Amino acid sequence: MRTSLKSVLISLLMLSTVFAVDVEGLMAQGNSFYEKGDFKSAISSYEKILKTDMVSTALHYNLGCAYFSQKEYGKAILQFEKARQLSPRDPDVLHNLEYSKLFLKDRFDLPEPMVFVAWFKELRQSLSLAELKFLEEILFSLLIMGVIIYRLSSINSLRRVLLPATMITGILFLFMGGWLIERAVSMDEKHAILLVDEAAVRSAPIPGASTLFVIHEGTSAEILDATESWYEIRLEDGKTGWIIHEAVGLY
Repeated sequence: MRTSLKSVLISLLMLSTVFAVDVEGLMAQGNSFYEKGDFKSAISSYEKILKTDMVSTALHYNLGCAYFSQKEYGKAILQFEKARQLSPRDPDVLHNLEYSKLFLKDRFDLPEPMVFVAWFKELRQSLSLAELKFLEEILFSLLIMGVIIYRLSSINSLRRVLLPATMITGILFLFMGGWLIERAVSMDEKHAILLVDEAAVRSAPIPGASTLFVIHEGTSAEILDATESWYEIRLEDGKTGWIIHEAVGLY
C-alpha cells in the first residue's frame, strides 16, 4: 500500500466560487490529519471537499488511502476507482486499487483472456477522457487535411499515398470516437461497489424477493438497470440480480 498523499492546486477563481469553501485549506487539513494518524478527521475534511462537487485525482486518492487505513475497503476501492477514471495511468492509484482488492472476500475465477484482448483492454483503460478527446481532435484535423490535399493535388504519386493514408485516418477517427463515447458513458456512474459488510442480491426489486446470492464489501458490479430504490447489477462472473441503493457507492 502506497500512502504518500497527493497535493492539489486550486485556482483562486474556483476557491471563490465553490460555495465559499476553502478547498485548498481543507485539503491541507485533511493531509495533516492523515499524517498524524487521525484518519477519521482526515476523512471528514476530504468529504467536505467532495460535497462541493470538486473533481480531483488527488482528492479521491487521498480519501481512498484514509478509508483503507480505517479498513473500510469498499469505500477505499470506490475512491481509487474514481481516481483511476481521472488518471488511468497513475502508478500510485493503480497500485493501491489492486492492493486493496487483496482484502476482499469475494474472488472470481475467470478464464485468462487472449493476449491481444488483454492488451486491447489495457490500452483502452490507459487513456483518460481528456486524452481521448485530444486524439479525436487530432485525427479529425488530419482527416480533413488529407481530404482537402487529395482533392486539390494534381500529383498522382502524392494522391496514391494520400488516399490509403486518409482512409486509415478515417477508420481510426471512427474507432477512437467509439472509445470516446464508451468512456463518456462509463464516467456516468455505471458501476457499483458494495460498501457494507455483506448484502443479499435478490431476484426482483421488491422487499422479500428471494435471495439469489450474497456479496461482500468491496465487490464491484456493472449496473444494468435501476428503480427508485434498487439497482440491477451484473458481477464479473456474469451473475445478475437486484440490490438496494443504500448498500453501494457508484462510479
